[in-house]
Amino acid sequence: MDADRLRSKIMLMKKVTLFFPTPFPYHRPYHGMPLALLAISRLLVRDGYDVRIIARHLFKDAEQEVLEQAKDSVCLGISAMTGFQIQDGLRISRLVRERYPKLPIVWGGWHPSILPGETAHDPHVDVIVRGYGDRAFPEVVKALEQGGDLSSIPGVGCKKDGRFVEGPVNRLMDLNDLPPVPYHLVDIEKCIWDTELGRRTLTYISSYGCPHRCGFCVEPVVNLRGWKAFDAERVVDEWAYLVKKYNLDSIGVIDSNFFVDKRRAFDIATGLLKRNLKIQWGCANGRVPHLVKFEPEVWEALEKSGCKTILTGSESGSQEALDLIQKDMDVDQIATFTELCTKYHIKVFFSFLVGLPWSNDAAKNRQAVAAEFSSTLSLIDSLLKISPRHRFMYYMFLPYPGAPLYDKAVSLGLKVPNSLEGWSNYLLSPDDGFNVVTKQKWMSPQQARLTAMLTQYIFGLMDPDTYETLRNTVTPGIKRTIFSIAFKIGLAMATLRWKFKFFGFPIDYWVFTQIYKYGKLF
Repeated sequence: MDADRLRSKIMLMKKVTLFFPTPFPYHRPYHGMPLALLAISRLLVRDGYDVRIIARHLFKDAEQEVLEQAKDSVCLGISAMTGFQIQDGLRISRLVRERYPKLPIVWGGWHPSILPGETAHDPHVDVIVRGYGDRAFPEVVKALEQGGDLSSIPGVGCKKDGRFVEGPVNRLMDLNDLPPVPYHLVDIEKCIWDTELGRRTLTYISSYGCPHRCGFCVEPVVNLRGWKAFDAERVVDEWAYLVKKYNLDSIGVIDSNFFVDKRRAFDIATGLLKRNLKIQWGCANGRVPHLVKFEPEVWEALEKSGCKTILTGSESGSQEALDLIQKDMDVDQIATFTELCTKYHIKVFFSFLVGLPWSNDAAKNRQAVAAEFSSTLSLIDSLLKISPRHRFMYYMFLPYPGAPLYDKAVSLGLKVPNSLEGWSNYLLSPDDGFNVVTKQKWMSPQQARLTAMLTQYIFGLMDPDTYETLRNTVTPGIKRTIFSIAFKIGLAMATLRWKFKFFGFPIDYWVFTQIYKYGKLF
């Protein structure tokens, strides 16, 4: 009798289907955790909904799985950032719309949050959710079930009488009021990474938002410079559960800003020590001017608890550039931060950008970009002298809609899309078949190539941890032997190029990109 009641209950459960578009073109593998979809599922699961999360790395035929699950769902939900996730998300939306014309399709994520009206204008989008959808999306589901007014829900927009209407602002909520993330909804084994932190790394989010005002970032627009976080005790409890449940050896925290609350960071570290939780962990992001003020006891606790990496946006070696992007940071602080991390055996992942919109005169702008390169490469040289084990990542600045520097770039002549589909290739790299230089007039093709060459090739190979990390991904035997020889040759070439700052005639870099793209070694 109990079994019959259980079966009847399951049959009566309302189903919600969620799709996580792949962030990269299909030839580039991805197997990350769909944390955004798990986050918006927790209240639904608590309230008895049958939630199905689908991603290409979780199912052999993700498209068929979406069509199968969507047929009796309340709605289809899709979360997308600007770029390829839009392309993949639209592909699924079109398939579902053709098969089930009356099924509501809800889009959320960063892109709908910054361009809600334009997103909703697409015929394959019915409803959008702005900001974090942990509470908003479950309310959308219930409104769709009951015929409620979608436009009254904070953070929600929809089409009404041929026009786009929105509810009140969706402000950050107290995360501690939310139930745990329902990790059981996905095959965790397909989301575990082999990283520098460990062989079994799982990603985790402990806070939402960021209180700072960087000019290239849309956090201030989406979350109004708010920040909310799980209490330290809850973070430690959840890490302990995940480590035991899934046999993890490491946690990768991917917050927008993990270290906003120094006391919370300290309590997490000491909590891990008290629980004797022997894991390695790394986090993104940490702001240099904030971290350099941490007391020695905080740094010691971070080190002893297993903190091994910190990602930080150092952005530029030019103080003028830092001021333009409103980083609220001095260049000198970057060296101080590097010394601290080196002292406490924490590896830094430095993120730099180049190609800011300085002037509407293309020649003057390229001169300014050349100065950016010079200042930043000089800074990196000095940081390498402090320690060679840190990692440097260099990116071309590409204006993100909604950010202050985006408006300036548009005023200087940046040509931007005006439809959801148009944004689907906006952030792709040249290697993915999209020449980013065509989007901006202030950076030459040679400068764009140098940026990619530095990150992918020179800094990538010069990182002392790269060899072992990649070697573990190659099958033992002749393939591993060939890899070892090729890597050492590439490292020698990259080191010489860096030493003499000679980046012309990049034949070796071209060979590297072909191996990366077609060799399937990485």
